[in-house]
Parts: sequence; structure tokens; C-alpha cells
Amino acid sequence: MDVKDYLGVDILIITDARGRVIQRVNNKELKGDNVLQIEPIRQAIETGKQVSGTSILTHEIISREGEEIAEKVLIKIVPTEKGRKPEKAYEERALVLNTATPVLVNNKVIGVLYGATIKNNNFEIVDRIQTLFFKKGGRLQKNKQIGTVTIFLEDIRISTNVISSEGERTVGTLVSEEVYERVFKQGEMWIDRAFVVDKWYIAGYTPLADTTGKTVGILYVGVPSDNYRWMQTNTASYVLLITIITSLFAIFVSVYLLKRIIKPINEVVEMSDIIAEGDYSSKLRPFSEYELSHLSSAFNRMTDAIYERDCRIKETAQNQIAQSEKLASLGRLASGIAHEINNPLTGILTYSSMLKEDLAGSEYLDDLQIIIDETMRCRKIVRGVLDFARETSLEKQPLDLNKALVTAVRIIEKHITFQNVNIIKVFEPDIPPVNVDLDQMKSVFNNLLVNAADAMPDGGDLTISTSYNPEERMVHVSFADTGTGIPEENLDKIFDPFFTTKEPGKGTGLGLSVIYGII
Repeated sequence: MDVKDYLGVDILIITDARGRVIQRVNNKELKGDNVLQIEPIRQAIETGKQVSGTSILTHEIISREGEEIAEKVLIKIVPTEKGRKPEKAYEERALVLNTATPVLVNNKVIGVLYGATIKNNNFEIVDRIQTLFFKKGGRLQKNKQIGTVTIFLEDIRISTNVISSEGERTVGTLVSEEVYERVFKQGEMWIDRAFVVDKWYIAGYTPLADTTGKTVGILYVGVPSDNYRWMQTNTASYVLLITIITSLFAIFVSVYLLKRIIKPINEVVEMSDIIAEGDYSSKLRPFSEYELSHLSSAFNRMTDAIYERDCRIKETAQNQIAQSEKLASLGRLASGIAHEINNPLTGILTYSSMLKEDLAGSEYLDDLQIIIDETMRCRKIVRGVLDFARETSLEKQPLDLNKALVTAVRIIEKHITFQNVNIIKVFEPDIPPVNVDLDQMKSVFNNLLVNAADAMPDGGDLTISTSYNPEERMVHVSFADTGTGIPEENLDKIFDPFFTTKEPGKGTGLGLSVIYGII
């Protein structure tokens, strides 16, 4: 069974949260167009609630549904003696009864299911109302039209059982100017004698409003005045009748459109809550409706994808924890070894210095100086290992990085290695303070400054810049020099402990590792 016939609608559309069409039943090949100009869809996305009622669909929207729907909507305008003067030859818009139901996941709209029944050239409702309220003895009076019902799109009859003298329904005729001004323009109910097409009726007109409260049409109920003049004495009852008809009209359409849609959507919402709690084993049942079955399949595929992603994230996290534990163990081992080595080195350095003093002027003086220099280098390596392995408590405080950089540069620029280095400061003013440990940040800046100077043995430019990104809420500090640079094959190794490209004796390979740990 076709899904439209199953649901009893002419138009059925599924959109995403931005109002773009995911699937439509009529013109299935056309997707991706925006239908936010359909008010119930826009309201459902904005409010997250179901919206039902009457609306006007433009010719542009109707034409996207294909030629069959466009022809169903088309009405030729027919001038009449008492009717308003027509402004066009054809009416291409459609008055519809429609419902837009949001699809929610965790109270967030992810799409909208929209259905509409076209009232142009559709006489089911007007005939049903006529049969329900104007029967006598089970049948309409023979050769007499007891009562008539009409639905107007603005001022044009699009659905009616008012019959012309030629025996045809008077679709395409226009309401009188007086009724149009009073009911459509001013939004008031109108009950009086009215000349309808070609005869006088006791008539009641009430405005029809869309989901935004704007008047989009008129509902008319009337009886020929020459048959039922007695109805003029029953105005109060007639007003009540029109009110009841209008209410039944809205209730009938809402129930008819939604009874086969709401239950599957509620199942989708309930299943979303179950998945949000971490139960990925539950699956959405296949729906018998054609379009909803696609929704069910897509939802289950999404659940499987989320489950696979969570498994990958857990596996990655476990690997990272294991790697962190290995690094921590390595750090503790390195710290212990460094402490054990540091004590003998202190003894070697002490006795070597004493021997140097005792043997001043002897042939062993140069050998002792070599022992002292190499011992000092070993102490420097051990100190680097301790700096790399130690766990220090942070003493964070708000810090202006611009001022901290100025201080660091002022201290170090007098060093001999900076004699031919031109330091350029490009600081963004008024960057917010950051919460960091001042001493550790000084260590970071000093290490980077020294590394830059070492990379420019013949001098060059060192540019230090700061900036603030309000979207990331991050302060960026950049050091850039015009030195020798780092070979591409070494870029992945620069933060590895003991890796260095400097000449032997000029670096331990721990400076950038310590910086990385601090940052």
C-alpha cells in the first residue's frame, strides 16, 4: 500500500533540523531543498513541539511535489455577478490541513515529519459536514439543497457543494466584497443574508487562521433563504453550529493524520533515551510504513556506529593509560639512577679539584682538568635527568605573559650568545592573564631562547609573538628564528628524552622534553 494512502495525506516530507528535505513521497528524486517557508515545519524546529492546523502552500512548494499535485491544486477563477473582481485567471496555491511533528533525540530536534492534505478540489469534508448537519429523515430533501458548505482560500472557493444553475460545483468563484472585507480583512464572524453565486442564502462566515494566527481563508455554511427563512430567528444556535463545525474540522484532520504517525515516533524517542543510557543492544523494530521503515534502518545503523566508536575510544584510552604508566615508571627509574650516580660524581669532582691544586705545575695538570671537565658534563647530564623525572607541585597564579616574556628577554639578551641576535617582540596588547606557575614558565622561555640562539651561531632574527583567540579561549606564544632549522626527518623526535642535534658536549637532549612536560 502506498504510504500516502496508508496515512491519508497528499504530501509527506521528512526534513533535517535545518529544514532541508531528506525524503519526500511524491517527487522522491528531489531532495536537499529548504522548506522552512512552510510555517508548521519552521515552528516545529524552533519549539520542538508538534504543530497542526491550516496553512497556505505557495506554488513554488507545490511545484516541487510534481505535476500530479500541481494539477490537483490548480483552480480556474470564475467571475460572478456579486463576487469580487478577480485579479488573476488561475489559483496555483493550495490550502492544506497539515501537521509537523519534530523528531527529538535527547530533547534536541534532529528532523521533522510533515504531512498535509490538500483542500483544493477536495469535497470530502464539505460533503461530510453537509450530510452530518443538514440531513432530514436520513436523506436530503428531494430537489432541494438544504444546506451548503464552502472552504475559501482567501477569497476563492476551493472546495464547495454550492451548485450553480448548470448543476456544477461553483469552485473558482469569489466571495462578495462585503464579506471579504469583514471576515478576511477584519477577522470577524459574519452572519446575515448573502448572495452566493446566483441565489440568496442565510449564511455564516468565519475566518480560518493558520498556525501563526494569520487569516488564510474563510469557512462558510449556509442554507437557501427561500427554503429556510426560519433560520433567521435562530442566530445564536447558528453561531454555535459554526463553532462546533470549526472545532470538529480541526480535530478530525489532526486525529486522522497523526494516529498512524505518533506511535512510531514515540518509539524512536523512547529508544533514543535507552541508547543515551549506554544500552546499545536494543534495536528499533521495522515499521510497516514504507518511509518509516527507512527511518528505522537508519536509526539502527546509527546505533551500531555509536557503539563501534565508543569501543575504539575505550581501547585508545586504555592504551594511553598504559603508555603513561610506562613513562612514569621510566621517570622513577631514571630519577633513582641519577641520584645514585650524582653522589660518586660529587666525590670525583672534589678529589680531582684537590689534586689539581696539589699538583699545580706538574705534567698531570692537563689530565686532571680533563677529568674535572668531563665530571662537570656528567653532572649536567644527571641534573637534566632529574629535571626530566621530578614531579614538582605547581604554584599557579594569574600571569601576564607579555610582561613575563619582557623580563625573560631582558635577563638573557646580555649573554654572549645573543650578541648578533636581533630580538623582535610582537605582543598583542591586553591579552588576558593565564593561570600558570611563574618559575616553570621562566624555565620554558629561557630554554626556548637559548635553543634559538644556538641555532643561529652567525646571528639572525628571533621573533617572539603573543596572541589571544577568544573562540578557543587560548593565549598563544610563538618563538621563530632565522637559524639552521630542524631537518624534517627529526621533527617527530624533538621531544624525545636525550635526542639532540647539537654537537657532543653542547646539549643533553632534555631541554625540550622538560618544556613539553611543563606545558
